[in-house]
Amino acid sequence: MEIMEFCGKVKKNLALYAGEGVNVSIKETVKNNGVVLHGIMVTEKGRNVSPNIYLDGLYETYEKGGTFGGVMEEVYHIYEESRLEGNMDIGFFLDYGIMKDRVVYKLISYENNRELLGQVPHIRFLDMAVTFYCHVPKAGMESATILVYNSHLNVWNITEERLLKDAGKNTPRILPPRLLSIEEMMQEIFVRDTCGKKDDRSGDGGLFSAAGDGNGLKSRMYVLGNREKLFGAAVLLYEGVLDRIADTFGCGFYVLPSSIHEVILVPEGKGEDACGLWKMVCEINATQVEPEDVLTNSIYRFSGKNRKLEKIF
Repeated sequence: MEIMEFCGKVKKNLALYAGEGVNVSIKETVKNNGVVLHGIMVTEKGRNVSPNIYLDGLYETYEKGGTFGGVMEEVYHIYEESRLEGNMDIGFFLDYGIMKDRVVYKLISYENNRELLGQVPHIRFLDMAVTFYCHVPKAGMESATILVYNSHLNVWNITEERLLKDAGKNTPRILPPRLLSIEEMMQEIFVRDTCGKKDDRSGDGGLFSAAGDGNGLKSRMYVLGNREKLFGAAVLLYEGVLDRIADTFGCGFYVLPSSIHEVILVPEGKGEDACGLWKMVCEINATQVEPEDVLTNSIYRFSGKNRKLEKIF
């Protein structure tokens, strides 16, 4: 069964489950790096918020031998969990006086998003692009994100420079940086998967406590991102953060783009092979990272002397 046929079958069954007054439609969404995801949108009469249920993962499960009944049970569950009572007030998004404190930035690949970049305000950064979104916290739920398009600048009557200035202030405040050794990161994943506990470190306590104890570096690799694990590669743009990490390490370091959500730092001085690190990034991106989460296949170096981030591969 092809993906669109699968979507059509899910649509028909969900429409019967949802009943009258609900319209179910198939929707293709273009995500980061031009990745197209398939889903269904559920529009209920009298409501201005429509849940979008992505089906690609469920389709893969079905193709590997899962039952269609099992698929629909999951779809019904997602639908019920995502339903909102009444309408959501989205008038705030039209007022930049309100939105200016919620605008933040993220890093994406420049080359792999050329079509998108023609529609959104952006700044070139090495072989990446800085784009902007609105970070909207939701009580008891993961934060919502709204990508900023060129049309929004016209509505808000602001310039790209103003957007960058406000995002530069907001992003480190809303999404403070965090640095963990690779060993601490693996321990955190283990605790989360086995005990269901979340890490509560944030800000400078989480940023520099992982690096060392005055007797040298603890690890050969560190993970740099933010507490929410959301578009954390943008920490590379935070003013002074890379300088302070270099001071803490006592040396420069390589930057390996693990994903749009985090990067790996490798301190210099241990006989690193830059070409080998680049090959590792390419292999991991090809086999371990979801296509829409890939940042770049490049690697970078932050010099401990001239304090500059440069692309080296």
